[in-house]
Amino acid sequence: MRIAALRGFTLIEMMIVLAIVSILVAISYPSYADFVRKGWRSEARSALTRQMQEQERRFTLVGRYQRYAGDSGDGGPGGKYTVESGNCEGRANIDSCIRLTATLKPGFSDPQVGALWIDSMGGKGCDGTQPGRCWQ
Repeated sequence: MRIAALRGFTLIEMMIVLAIVSILVAISYPSYADFVRKGWRSEARSALTRQMQEQERRFTLVGRYQRYAGDSGDGGPGGKYTVESGNCEGRANIDSCIRLTATLKPGFSDPQVGALWIDSMGGKGCDGTQPGRCWQ
């Protein structure tokens, strides 16, 4: 009787597969992370625009803006950003001009854009290393 030899993968075959998978992961992960951050920025832009509309409605009704601090999540906590109001550059208070800033919560990082902001004079921007990516 002849016993059939069991055939399996050799160590070198496993190492080659592992190397190929590692290369694919190294190439694709930065792209994936960039897409995730674009989603975060979209959340921040949406929250800033929504809150600025609320502030403009208030200004139309009572003639001044109101301080604000909240979350970028729709209808409650859970968003990636905190949204806060502040003075526009060169202004002493927020009565006639307001600047809303969305800052990432601890545990999240986006060095290319950083904190996004919008003001009631129509200005928009961010404080990251690539300001051209803020509002695109």
